[in-house]
Amino acid sequence: MDNSSINDSGGIKSLQRILTGFAILVFLPCLASLININFAQDWKIHFFPAAIILAAVLFGAGGGIVAGIAGSLYSALLLGNPYILVGNALFGLLTGIFYKKTGSIIISVLLAFLCELPWLILSDYYLIHLPAAFIGRLVVVLFLANILWAALIHAGIKPLRKILC
Repeated sequence: MDNSSINDSGGIKSLQRILTGFAILVFLPCLASLININFAQDWKIHFFPAAIILAAVLFGAGGGIVAGIAGSLYSALLLGNPYILVGNALFGLLTGIFYKKTGSIIISVLLAFLCELPWLILSDYYLIHLPAAFIGRLVVVLFLANILWAALIHAGIKPLRKILC
């Protein structure tokens, strides 16, 4: 056995990790942005925050930013609200930063959401001119969805790390 076969195998594993990372950071959030569950009075639970949280936990703040932008691109275009991109990039960034500091997915998501909340309220109210009552309900739905995704990712992160990283 020569060194070239060892290097080729390592190169293939590195390429697989790069492609897996790219898929998690870009394709998974884009795909997840197309999935919504409707419930009470036409409210929707979105799946792309799960991809943002997962990317932030696996790849840090930079991964959270990329996933935040990729995951909200469809919504931003569909709703004509480019501020969603900034909010979700901020959410991904902060989730990655807080996870690195705390090691807790749920606490990191809560802190990131609390820090992102002023941007969400100010941009939706002052820049998009959404009614305060709508924003209030949106905040509640996002809070509950983020907790749900954080808890589910927390429960499954060990097997996910083995598969993905």
